[in-house]
Amino acid sequence: MTAPQDPEEPPVTGAPLREEARALLLSLLQEEREAIVNAGTDWIIRRSPDLQGRRPRDETVMLVQREFDAYRDLIVDGDPSRRDSFIEFTTTFRASSEFRISTLLRGFLCFKRGVEAVMQARSLSAELSLEIVGTLDELYFETSSRMVDVYADKLLAVLESTQAQLMQREKMAALGGLVAGVAHEINTPMGVAVTAASLLHDSVVALGRDFDGGQLRKSSLATFLRDAREAADLTLGNLRRASELVTSFKKIAVDQSHTTRRKVSLGPYLREVVSSLGPLYKRGPHRLDLVIDDSLTAELDPGVLSQILTNLVQNALVHAFADDSPGVMLLLLQRHGDDGAELAFSDDGRGLSEVEKRRLFEPFFTTRRGAGGSGLGMHIVHSLVTQSLHGRITVDSTLGEGTTLRICFPLRAQITGAAPI
Repeated sequence: MTAPQDPEEPPVTGAPLREEARALLLSLLQEEREAIVNAGTDWIIRRSPDLQGRRPRDETVMLVQREFDAYRDLIVDGDPSRRDSFIEFTTTFRASSEFRISTLLRGFLCFKRGVEAVMQARSLSAELSLEIVGTLDELYFETSSRMVDVYADKLLAVLESTQAQLMQREKMAALGGLVAGVAHEINTPMGVAVTAASLLHDSVVALGRDFDGGQLRKSSLATFLRDAREAADLTLGNLRRASELVTSFKKIAVDQSHTTRRKVSLGPYLREVVSSLGPLYKRGPHRLDLVIDDSLTAELDPGVLSQILTNLVQNALVHAFADDSPGVMLLLLQRHGDDGAELAFSDDGRGLSEVEKRRLFEPFFTTRRGAGGSGLGMHIVHSLVTQSLHGRITVDSTLGEGTTLRICFPLRAQITGAAPI
């Protein structure tokens, strides 16, 4: 009788191994699991300063154990599922943390370092050791390459999510600034109206007292009528002004919080936006002049124009002008080509250096770091112009001589694609 044959063992993934080296590697994985895990844990803790004192050793051991099982399945069975699951696990909770990618790469290397430490303890021949190390090198290269691809995708997703949140926060902050400004602006006409109404009330009380006492004279009635007419005119005029501010702000606020394309008469709409922005600059020494072609009509989301102009004005007020010197801003709207419009916004402020011009639309670039500048205002403008208006924006500026931003966009709606910049 012939002896029963052992079932054929699955091939070891990686570089081809001689039978002796293959049997040794499989033996190490079966017999030395704890030693390999401990050696790998010691190695990664020793080589990764950002782990020392910040993560309990037991947690690191648990991760190295999971990594051992993932590599073992890949080596013994040729099954990458546990490895891929481990990559998904580690990259997910690392993507939103401050650990370095170098530490993550070392984490996938510690299995190989653990096997090497065990082989050294056994005093194996150099030839056998080199064969096994070559196979483990290939496995690590394949695994680390896959891990980097997965990790990069997750980091990009985190970055995009964070950027979207910051842009929304910046948009809400701009709207909040308008709310505060409009509230301050409304306070003046409302105060005048209340004062006029109070004076009218006092005059009515005095007139009633004279009438009840039989002392009402023609001259007193004439004085009352004159004062009442003036008080009514003051009250009505200031209430109308407050109503106009509220109506204008309401329309702008609704446009900024809803995305709806519609046909817009650009001139009147931009005047409404500028009126709502008045509280931002009228309390200071600056002014905003308009040169607008009222014949232009476009099909677009009006809230985009409102947000763009709000950011341009706020950016000029924060960055262009010194606090104690008056500045002039100019908004120009004119036809551009056969079916386009050009919106130009200029200021006579400090201007930009060549470096600042090149970086103007980069996210988080600001000339007022630590003084209220987030560095997202002009990045949002660039995104709105290119993605929502399907237009392009250019900057022309000289240090000490002011800045001009030109926005060109089509008047008719475009469904897909942004204009090249």
